[in-house]
Amino acid sequence: MRKRFVISIATFAFATAIPAGSSLLAQPAAPTHNASIVQDQTRPDNESQAKTFTGTITKANGKYVLQEATGGTSYQLDDQTNAKKYSGKSVLVTGTLDASTNTIRVQKIEASA
Repeated sequence: MRKRFVISIATFAFATAIPAGSSLLAQPAAPTHNASIVQDQTRPDNESQAKTFTGTITKANGKYVLQEATGGTSYQLDDQTNAKKYSGKSVLVTGTLDASTNTIRVQKIEASA
């Protein structure tokens, strides 16, 4: 008799605990993989697809810049090491422009024909 009484109390305790705990089980799990969202957020909105810029590599304020052949606009270059190789030369610079800093994120620099 005592054994049935203990089993009944245990069953009752378990049965009343399930509805309280089930609300925790019913909640959706947080996403575990959001790398694509993070990647999209790290790319500035003003950065577009790669373009080719034409001009001459010159030095301004101790840094190499691209002086455009037409329009006279100067762009900062994020790859100073590669730009140094073409100092004073006409070049084609392929990269993406960060308009907020007027900097070209250089993918490639090559001498123009």
